[in-house]
Amino acid sequence: MQILLIVADGMADLPIGDLGGKTPLQAAGAENLDTLAATGRSGLMDPPIAGIPPGSDVAHLNFLGYNPRRYYTGRGPLEAAGAGIEMQPDGAFYRCNLCMLSPDGVVIDEKVELDEGIRSEVEKEINQELQDRFEGIEASFRFTLGYRGILTLRGKRSAPEITYPQPKRLGCLPDRPRGTGSGGEKTAEVLYQFRELSARIISGKLRVESPAGCFTLIPGGGGRAPMLPSFNERHGMEGAGIAAVPLIKGICRLCGMHVPQVQGATGKPDTDLISKARSALDALEKFDFALLHVEATDELSHNGDVQGKIRMIRRIDEMIGFLLERIELKECLVAVLADHVTSTELRRHTADPVPVVASGWKLNPDGVKEYSEAAAAKGKLGRFNGSELFHILKLQGGFTQFGP
Repeated sequence: MQILLIVADGMADLPIGDLGGKTPLQAAGAENLDTLAATGRSGLMDPPIAGIPPGSDVAHLNFLGYNPRRYYTGRGPLEAAGAGIEMQPDGAFYRCNLCMLSPDGVVIDEKVELDEGIRSEVEKEINQELQDRFEGIEASFRFTLGYRGILTLRGKRSAPEITYPQPKRLGCLPDRPRGTGSGGEKTAEVLYQFRELSARIISGKLRVESPAGCFTLIPGGGGRAPMLPSFNERHGMEGAGIAAVPLIKGICRLCGMHVPQVQGATGKPDTDLISKARSALDALEKFDFALLHVEATDELSHNGDVQGKIRMIRRIDEMIGFLLERIELKECLVAVLADHVTSTELRRHTADPVPVVASGWKLNPDGVKEYSEAAAAKGKLGRFNGSELFHILKLQGGFTQFGP
């Protein structure tokens, strides 16, 4: 008996006036998702933890069985692990966004992407300038995917909790981060100098003459490597994580899952979903569990692209149809959910519940005929916190032989 968990990042949404009060999920007319609902059971999952903003990092840790209050050390180390960076105990890891700032320091674009050739030149020059620059701290930088990158600081004098706030479009960044004590002050100065030297190098490459209005890398989400118990120890299953973005890859790697490289997986709307589906099918030939993550629904939501999100949901639905033609539901429980709500109108995450559907094994249908935020509220899975997801799935699937 196996579980395939499909996570469409930020797919859940709030009703939109231009869609007649429907959500993009309702407007998409996703036939295969509706088939799962009609043959299985639905419910609502509350992904956030009280007092922690809803995000993919804490949501995935939570529903995979790792309490974020205990195991979450920051987004940076999770993305670093996903990028294949060595997770040394004395390392502090920061995720970086490449941003464009106005002359008065307002974030015009928090997701700037460079051509591959320029990216390589920028990364090389940044690391040349970082070499032996800071006494007691070794610094290095790597671009990961798109506008993302990782700044790694190694040395006992680093204080990973010192960061800039996450850059937001039309938000204004503080001039420099602040730290207390020798370690905090040292780290704050390192982050400030990293931002300044990256601005000089990148703006020079792009021939931006004004030093005030510039492109720069903003480091945030700093933390040391978390020590996660293995997924097998948690659930009695060996698993694989199918993803494009470093964040999800990192979480899967840190909890001991196999993370294959998927050809054509970009984390963008052009991602090859059928290639990801094939990779998930391959994983299920070897393991009890596969997580298949799709990022683009969240990106499109943050861009305010309602029609693009609807098109992406339809593509995800086609991928699910491809999977259902090749999976024996008597032997495999297929579950679909969003990790959090991303409002396309607000362009941000919200703390609202997300729809969950599970179908397969000997599961009796609960009468829900549609996969949507509203319909899932009527399902027999009820409303539950993300930390309960695996207990509920194993209960529905009869997994008495697997795990605690």
